[in-house]
Amino acid sequence: MTDTLTRQVRFLLEADKLKEVVRLNQLSGGSRRETTAEHCWHVILQTLTLADHAGDGTDISHVVRLLAVHDLVEIDAGDHWVTNDNRAEIKVREQAAAERVFSLLPPDQALDFRNLWLEFEACETPEARFANAMDALHPMVLVFASGLDDPTHEPMSAADLRRTKEARLAPFPGLWDYARDLLDQAVRDGRLLP
Repeated sequence: MTDTLTRQVRFLLEADKLKEVVRLNQLSGGSRRETTAEHCWHVILQTLTLADHAGDGTDISHVVRLLAVHDLVEIDAGDHWVTNDNRAEIKVREQAAAERVFSLLPPDQALDFRNLWLEFEACETPEARFANAMDALHPMVLVFASGLDDPTHEPMSAADLRRTKEARLAPFPGLWDYARDLLDQAVRDGRLLP
C-alpha cells in the first residue's frame, strides 16, 4: 500500500470515531441521542433537500464538502453548547482537534480539508453561510418539527435560541421564518419557555 493510501485509510478510521460521539439532541423519534456521524449525514441530506433556499449561484456540492468535514473536530472536542462563557475555550480545543485530525491525511489533502473547515468556521462565503444555516436548522428540525419534548433545551428559552440561531438563519428568510415558527409552536405547546 502506498504512503498516501495508508494515510487516507488511517484518516478514515479516525473519522469513523464520529459514530461514537454522542450529541446533545435526540433523534426525531426520541429513542436516543444522535451521533455526530448521523448528524453529518442528515444535515447533508437536509442540504440537498432544501438547496432551493440557498442564494443564486451557491455551489451546493461545495456546501456538501463543507458539511462533510465541519464536525470532524468533535472526535476530540465533543459536542457542546457554545456560550459567551466557553466560546474561547471551545475554539482552542477545536483548532487543536483540526490540526491533529487533518494531519493524518497526505499533506495536500490535509490542507484542503483544513481549509474547508476554516471556511465553514469563518462563515464568509455564500457556501459557508448556507452550510452554517443548515447546521443551525438541523437540531431544530429533529427536536421541534418532530414535536419531541427534548430536555436538551430545558436551560434555554425560545428567546435564547432565537438569539443563537438568528445570525446563521436570518440570511435565508424562508428558513428563518420556519425556525421562528418552530420555536413559537414549541412555546405554545409548553415544550419551551418563551
